[in-house]
Amino acid sequence: MSNGKVILAAKVAAMVGFLALVVCSYYLRGEVLALSHIKFSADEVRATNDLKRIRESYPDLQKQHEVALKHFELETEHYRKMLELYQTNYEDYVKRIKDEFQPPPLPSIPAKPDAPEVAEKMYEINAAFRARKNQYFATTSQLNWIACAAALMLVGGLVTLLLFDTKGQRWHYVAALLISFVFLIGPAFHSIITGIIGFLEEPGLH
Repeated sequence: MSNGKVILAAKVAAMVGFLALVVCSYYLRGEVLALSHIKFSADEVRATNDLKRIRESYPDLQKQHEVALKHFELETEHYRKMLELYQTNYEDYVKRIKDEFQPPPLPSIPAKPDAPEVAEKMYEINAAFRARKNQYFATTSQLNWIACAAALMLVGGLVTLLLFDTKGQRWHYVAALLISFVFLIGPAFHSIITGIIGFLEEPGLH
């Protein structure tokens, strides 16, 4: 094979390997985005349910606010009386503190339980997240060999060009090789993506 054909084959191999690695990297990014979307969809369901609950209990919240204002006035009056006792009759002040003399706490609003369809939706999202996460690791175990072949083609092509393309600007090949190792071939990028997915927790059910 002539030198020109070797250089052409090396360029084709490097280009095919580079494009294959780019596709693999974007697949990994896509999986991270898909899992994040599933996780945030659970937050959306939860937020929508909370907003619906707030709107349904708005009259009770309004009454609670009015009672809270009255309670605030009682606490303010109690504070002023205790302050006056502290300044004028310290012994009586100490006695009232020991007797835990203070306004009673406000009654709390009971929490409305979630509807069955909301709980079902949360379980569906949780199951979808777990299935997608398992699918990611099952697929990437096979995709890893494709990325390995693409990396060999890319590195082999660039090294061949460095050795035989004496007329070309070799620093281009060196730069492409370094960039490829940092962003595509090296273990750091894929390990980071896999680590992100590994540490992503499934959406909470409540």
